[in-house]
Amino acid sequence: MTDTTLLTALAQALKSDPRNGPLWLHYASLLAAAARSDEAIAALRTAVEIAGVREAALRELVPLLCASGQLAEALIRAEAWLESHPGDAAMRAELERIHAARGSQSQASGPPVRAAARTRRPGEEKGDGELNVLSNAPVQGDEVEWASQFDWGDLRITLGDVAGLEDVKRQIRLRILAPFKNPSVYEAFGRSGGGGLLLYGPPGCGKTYVARATAGELGARFVSVSIHEVLDKFFGESEKLVHGLFEHARRNKPTVVFFDEFDALGGPRGRGEQQSWKTLVDQLLQEMDGVGGKNKDVLLLAATNTPWNVDSAFRRPGRFDRVLFVPPPDDAARRTMLEKSLQTLPGGSEVRVDALVKATELWSGADLRALVERASEGALERSLESGKVHEVTTADFERAVKESRSSVLEWLATARNYAKYSNEGGQYDELGEYLKRVKRW
Repeated sequence: MTDTTLLTALAQALKSDPRNGPLWLHYASLLAAAARSDEAIAALRTAVEIAGVREAALRELVPLLCASGQLAEALIRAEAWLESHPGDAAMRAELERIHAARGSQSQASGPPVRAAARTRRPGEEKGDGELNVLSNAPVQGDEVEWASQFDWGDLRITLGDVAGLEDVKRQIRLRILAPFKNPSVYEAFGRSGGGGLLLYGPPGCGKTYVARATAGELGARFVSVSIHEVLDKFFGESEKLVHGLFEHARRNKPTVVFFDEFDALGGPRGRGEQQSWKTLVDQLLQEMDGVGGKNKDVLLLAATNTPWNVDSAFRRPGRFDRVLFVPPPDDAARRTMLEKSLQTLPGGSEVRVDALVKATELWSGADLRALVERASEGALERSLESGKVHEVTTADFERAVKESRSSVLEWLATARNYAKYSNEGGQYDELGEYLKRVKRW
């Protein structure tokens, strides 16, 4: 039996030396031997990001993911490796086992080739050597191929990496993760995986990070889209691109489709808008409805800083079933963020964090990162002048705090008006409670 004391000692050693690839591999192998598969997978996900052991970690991670039933992530990682190493017979065999486990009727005969970085619009000729991007699914139209360029392969981030936001994470576990991890329980209540979640709040408070962490928690594909990537100058083409995006997601489920700055695409439809824009929004609404249950296991997440600019049609049940407020980090979250950032700075462990946490109330995560960078500039300048490394000091941070301001306060002042005077449907109740709690009402 694996010695628990040894595992604890290795975990402590890795906290002190988080880039020690061989140690991560050893730690993961001991966890796997102890039948602690989830922890072993988490350790291997970290090892995969370390250059010296990336290949060895991947060769252990893919079979373990397959054995644990996390087939979507196993498939993505195997395909990504084979794109750059097409002659790897061992990984090819792993890919075939993954397809067999997924109940696929066709086996992979060659590494998939994803769309080029340049967006090729429908009707444009394919370049020499350019292949269809979905090797194990029929492709109907260039729009599906176009959509494949948005796959984001970073699956290492999970909700455990998100500091604070406990209520947001609880809602995501209930509405997003539970149908996948406990399908029989959910089906007993007539529920299934899928749906939508709209995240709103001040800029820089982690909305996109939460969406990525949700995909990582599921081992799902993550597709991130912004408005300029679906707009086309030709009438009717944008609607085809939106349809292709959702078709791509349905064929590669589970998939998290994430729209950033959603208010730019899902704004209220008024009389002054062009007809082409109205039909684009209508197309998006139809795709979200997923007629015939097509959107099962396709999760739609969106983020906006201005929820009051999102068309109410998007917020009805069946589309964005839940609208969640993502607030600025609380004291505990700011402490975690600051301590993590200080670990990377010379002398950071000696900086008094308590005073910084108190001085940065209502600061966003982005504000805190900017604070650390500004404070470290003093030590960096001293180091360049003397030719040797100088440590950051508490005085550097005190000076940086005086020179910095929260970017959240202006947003809260605007949001307060909507929470007070435009909350007939209760969509800003969470925001109102937060404003009262921080004495900004």
